[in-house]
Amino acid sequence: MAANSPDSIRNIAFCGHGTCGKTSLVESLLVSGGAISRKGLVDEGTTVCDADEQEKERKHSIELSCASTETDGTLLQFIDTPGYRDFLGQVYCASAAADCFAVVVEAKDGVRPNTRKVWQIAADAGLPVFVVVNRVDRDLADFDAVLTQLQDQFGGKCLALTVPNASGAGFSAVTSQLGQSDDLMESIVESNDDLMERYLEGEEIPSEEIAAQCVEAVSSRSLFPVFATSAEKDIGIAELLEAFALYSPPASRDLGRVTRNPDNDEETHAVSTSADEPFGARVFRVVSDPFVGKLTYIRVFSGSVVTNGSIHNPNTGKPEKVGKLVRLQGSEQVSVDLLSAGEIGALIKVEGLRTFDFLTADKRLVMDPPRVPLPMAGLATSPKTKADEKKFAEAYTKLVEEDVGLKAERDRRTGELVISGSSALHLQVLWRRLKARYGVEVETKQPKTPYLETITGKADAQYRHKKQTGGSGEFAEVWLRVAPLERGEGFEFKNTVFGGAISASYVESAKKGIVAMMEHGFMAGCPIVDVRVEVYDGKEHPVDSKDVAFQKAGREAFKQALEKAKPALLEPIVEVEVTFPGQFTGDIQGDLTRRRGRVQGVDVIGDFQILKALVPLAEMSEYASSLGSVTGGQGSYTLEMAHYEAVPGNVQQKVVDAFKTAQTAKS
Repeated sequence: MAANSPDSIRNIAFCGHGTCGKTSLVESLLVSGGAISRKGLVDEGTTVCDADEQEKERKHSIELSCASTETDGTLLQFIDTPGYRDFLGQVYCASAAADCFAVVVEAKDGVRPNTRKVWQIAADAGLPVFVVVNRVDRDLADFDAVLTQLQDQFGGKCLALTVPNASGAGFSAVTSQLGQSDDLMESIVESNDDLMERYLEGEEIPSEEIAAQCVEAVSSRSLFPVFATSAEKDIGIAELLEAFALYSPPASRDLGRVTRNPDNDEETHAVSTSADEPFGARVFRVVSDPFVGKLTYIRVFSGSVVTNGSIHNPNTGKPEKVGKLVRLQGSEQVSVDLLSAGEIGALIKVEGLRTFDFLTADKRLVMDPPRVPLPMAGLATSPKTKADEKKFAEAYTKLVEEDVGLKAERDRRTGELVISGSSALHLQVLWRRLKARYGVEVETKQPKTPYLETITGKADAQYRHKKQTGGSGEFAEVWLRVAPLERGEGFEFKNTVFGGAISASYVESAKKGIVAMMEHGFMAGCPIVDVRVEVYDGKEHPVDSKDVAFQKAGREAFKQALEKAKPALLEPIVEVEVTFPGQFTGDIQGDLTRRRGRVQGVDVIGDFQILKALVPLAEMSEYASSLGSVTGGQGSYTLEMAHYEAVPGNVQQKVVDAFKTAQTAKS
């Protein structure tokens, strides 16, 4: 199979709020381009891109999917992404492979919370944006109103390239605005002084020059062209397909994806999208299938990879053999001999690769991955039966590895395995996938909040450990002081023993006991942080003193000092960003206040508001359902860890009492 030239490849990710018709739009484009002969339907589970059983059941996308078609010698490679915030990690994955976003907006509902989110992801990645106003044929659709909303929220660069003859049931055709709209023409030519001058002088500029300059305007994000479509009735689809081929940036365009030499920050290298350059590709999705094996999606930026060739694994530092290459049409895999610069495909059964890995023959080069928000909706998870423990460990590791929106960590204090995702729905999909693929069922519960313990005052204490059992005894005496450190400074230890009252080796033994206690806490079983300890005196015995005795004495002296030093519990505070229609402002603020939240600011974008607040993590466990109830499903939010703060006294007492009750029950 001959390689496609990067100049003739377009890589486009379809993104937007849920239920705006992205998957149906891709389906119509595939039919229009001749890639498939019959259009599937989301409601019937027959589309190319929604092949997963849960996608068919839920009637919406859960994972990104790839498909392609050709038109007039141009290869259009589409990445269809989920629209619900629960699966937003897939949009970040798509941004690592695409050269352009097609942000799809519903013609009745207009801009919604995840519309803004995917727009921001495109902006952060420096990607151009096409805007597709879909379902213009529906009742209450209003293309003009949506166009105005787009301009209000994303700026005057959003200009219609095709307009409908009507909105609603009368929608039957679109008209190109090239040569018809002064605003559109000025936006296209303004970045080229020669074209601008000729245009202002009234000269008729050849369509080829306008098309070439339109690509430049789109590529530089000087123009966000807007298109009217109905995927259901195939109106505006042929025009959109042609526009992608003519005006979206080619895969050869320099997107400013710059790599760096880790050993020399001053030396940088731009990845040149060319088949003649050394091989360079980025992994943007990993799928583990118990029957097929690992499927690794890659976007090739330079050079090429061939069947039975090899690639450099950045995680092991070793070459990996490439046995089989495929192009993807939804779940269908088409074997190919080669993937070249600009192309999207997958490696079969190549182990050890992770999402966002940069594969290159030049080990000096790396590629910065997108910054994916930390998943914060977590549940303590375990297999239902002990017999499944080994199978569960292998299965959840694979599934977490393939979804950048998931995270799994074992709490070293409680032993709980906490698996976190973007929402309860996200985790429900994971549990069902564990059962369907690997036959493992799980039990879940709310994880314990990762509190920390510290002190707010100074104190000193002394402790003598003495044990006589007939033979060799144990003796140690430790005098120490404690004082608080600034938040985040951890632990500081000083030995100021004078005159050899305690040998240096026994001071180290006392330190061992102190450090061991810091790991397990003394109030609520939480790690102790931000404490300075000074051992300044003590006694030892020439026969009975030993390491274990000074560990015990150090631990007990430390405990007594902590009890006198105004101990405090610290709780994690998260930065919450909530996006919602403006009419719910009072309800949102009131709810966050009840959760001990502190509003930091509110931004207004059109009809929506973006509220930022600092809220204790312990108060956010059920926030998703609460926000959905308040806003009728129109709100969305993100969480990011901010810092730790002291817990209010009444909350601290509840946590301590709960810990003591649990300890009593264990004994």
